[in-house]
Amino acid sequence: MLCVVKNTSLNGFLLSNLPALGEKDVLVLSFGAVKCVDMNAELKGESDIFSRLTTLSRDKNVTILLHSDFYAAGGVFNSAAVVDGGICGVSDEINPRSCHDPGSALRCYNTSRGRLGVLLGEDINYPELWARLAVCAPSAIFCFTKTYRAGLYSSLASLCNCGVCAVSPERSGCYSDCGVLLKSSYEDISFLPFPQGGRQPKILTKKVRTTIE
Repeated sequence: MLCVVKNTSLNGFLLSNLPALGEKDVLVLSFGAVKCVDMNAELKGESDIFSRLTTLSRDKNVTILLHSDFYAAGGVFNSAAVVDGGICGVSDEINPRSCHDPGSALRCYNTSRGRLGVLLGEDINYPELWARLAVCAPSAIFCFTKTYRAGLYSSLASLCNCGVCAVSPERSGCYSDCGVLLKSSYEDISFLPFPQGGRQPKILTKKVRTTIE
């Protein structure tokens, strides 16, 4: 199962929902759960966000994706960290159109729940980035966008032959590896099926037309 938390603080969620967390495979924290992550403060031990998430991941045997603003190297990035018993890594939005600095990290992460890819913000509008993720053959891709783009998520899932979890401030949704919507929710804390794939992505076997609406 997949638990998506948005517009609710991390502390507030843990106080009221921690007992049920053990039933979930993946915990997604986005849009207000953590206002910002200062990487320098984390490294110096002046902030304990990563430490708390690592402990939570180990204690509850849950994979965590944290989406927030990240302060690092003098810049502000729209980023997501993947935690699976430890910090697997951080992905940044590559093509921001807002106040964020451009990042360069487009990755898939090997976790106990499979290979997880991440797309952030405006990067959903670039099919060439879809293709780069598809080559990594992810089990699921997590998309964090300001507006909910149902057609794009469905096409992404179909192209990569993997599940897609889409999170926006207004709505969350999960798509199967053939692009079918499994479930969506407008709640700030929602419980969704965790979609997975594992077959070879279509982009490696035949040409697939993708459109941006």
